[in-house]
Amino acid sequence: MVNPSSAQRALSVGDLDFDAAYRGKPMTADSELSLGPVPWDIGGPQPVLVELEEGGGFEGHVLDIGCGTGDNAVFLAGRGHRVTGVDGSPHAIERARRRAAEADVDVEFLVGDAARLDDVPHRFDTVLSSALYHCLPEETRDDHVAALHRVCRPGARMHLFTFGVDLADSYPMPTHIDQRELRLRLGDLWNVDHIEPVRYATSFTPEALHDVSARLLDLAGGDPGRACRIDHQVDVAGRIALRMWYVRAVRT
Repeated sequence: MVNPSSAQRALSVGDLDFDAAYRGKPMTADSELSLGPVPWDIGGPQPVLVELEEGGGFEGHVLDIGCGTGDNAVFLAGRGHRVTGVDGSPHAIERARRRAAEADVDVEFLVGDAARLDDVPHRFDTVLSSALYHCLPEETRDDHVAALHRVCRPGARMHLFTFGVDLADSYPMPTHIDQRELRLRLGDLWNVDHIEPVRYATSFTPEALHDVSARLLDLAGGDPGRACRIDHQVDVAGRIALRMWYVRAVRT
């Protein structure tokens, strides 16, 4: 493990290369930080997403922003929804297209910049943002929120899942996000009507969770010992589930 010296800049989320992560490569140029199998790729839809869909949370044309390898989008398409998935990783999008073909469902997958969405030619009724927000550098988040507003119809619903520093012993993404930041950032463009903590399934083993978390904390200038205190549970499928904020908002 590399200990950053006082002369070194602490790791920020903007230093992370997520396309490299999908290819099983180190996520930064100057460290050996690697996730192995990406922990949010669980081989199926997120259980919290399934509950939302069963409760009528998705309607019209759905945008899965930061769709990764496409399991959530494939699930929603299989339930009869029109879905467009967008991700900045070409490798993830390639895998997503293969998964949709294997499942024999029709999903449009696009490589795109979440802070701009210039090449997304649709207007959406529902947005799913599943573990994307905390991966965005702080300086791009206002543009991201505005881009989502631009590509959605008035009254569109957003379901957003993100780690937050105000969740007890939360996963240590090198960024500061809490309820206040979420409400302020969404601002006048999206009316936040609900925030609550939920469990989000991962492919982590207990050993991998501790190791990757300790490395992130160390590179970000935090206390690697906090990795032992991350609040997690094991779900009914035997997966480690971490605490996240679930934010529900409506486009103005």
